[in-house]
Amino acid sequence: MKLHQLRTFVAVADAGGIRGAARALNASPAAITKSLRQLEEDLQMPLVLRTSSGVTLTEAGQALLVHARLMVGQMTRAHEAMGALRGAARGKLTVAVTPWIAMTFLPETITRFCEKMPDVRLEFFEGLLSIANPRLRDGSLDFFVGRPAPGTPGVEFHYRPLFSSTCAVVAREGHPRSGCHSLADLCDLDWVLTWDPANDGPLVENMFSRHDVPMPSKIHLAHSFSIAISLLRQTDMVSVFPWPLVELCAARERLCAFPLREQLEDAMVSVISRSGHPLSEASECFIDCLIGTIRDGLESPSQQTRNVLRSVELLI
Repeated sequence: MKLHQLRTFVAVADAGGIRGAARALNASPAAITKSLRQLEEDLQMPLVLRTSSGVTLTEAGQALLVHARLMVGQMTRAHEAMGALRGAARGKLTVAVTPWIAMTFLPETITRFCEKMPDVRLEFFEGLLSIANPRLRDGSLDFFVGRPAPGTPGVEFHYRPLFSSTCAVVAREGHPRSGCHSLADLCDLDWVLTWDPANDGPLVENMFSRHDVPMPSKIHLAHSFSIAISLLRQTDMVSVFPWPLVELCAARERLCAFPLREQLEDAMVSVISRSGHPLSEASECFIDCLIGTIRDGLESPSQQTRNVLRSVELLI
């Protein structure tokens, strides 16, 4: 396997076809096809299935893609590290950011970062577990600012805690159960969550089992914060938000927090990166800018920012 073949394979997988990969790599479709065919011949197995609408990955192709992304990503980071040592910090920084951080500290963080590294291009993803964790694993994400996966942290990721806060059950203003004080009174409702408590693992206590409350019969999953907000505003679904997000969104989106007796799980926010893979100079710079912005927020003229910081325990 050669690096240019793996780069071609990743481009084909991302673009969903030969022509899209050719455009992405500024190469001819014939060159892309030749490189892909050589890779398949070297491995002695097909990696893609060609269809009229593009390509799909075979089982072997899906398995190789994870490793190919890591190898291509590491080589890109190596080039960027050498460029930084020459005083030419360029390239791309890819970050996932949890919604309430994006709504408060991200704009100022970006301003500070771009002043220090004007030639680095930024790419952002929604900081939800289902989006960020797979990209951390395959190397297409530099780091994730958000909630760690439930359970005991393993060796796969490195965690740098920033905040801890409690959570609240939320719904639209005027919800027929808005006066309920017990989690058990809400189990028959439809829930919309950005993670699946049923998949937290058999050894992990989720917010329901911790309080001896049965799992709701219907939990819908939303892999987008804007979708979750829309559903909450216009239906009788309920959800769980960290308190900083309640401070930011409740009044504006006409949502309310239920006055429950139970204290729900803590919502930890950390900088999460892959273990064993040192962060790039651009990543370290961005994280420093974020931490500086957070600390300055303690004396922010914005009442909303101060309210958000009062709702969390600062861990930096």
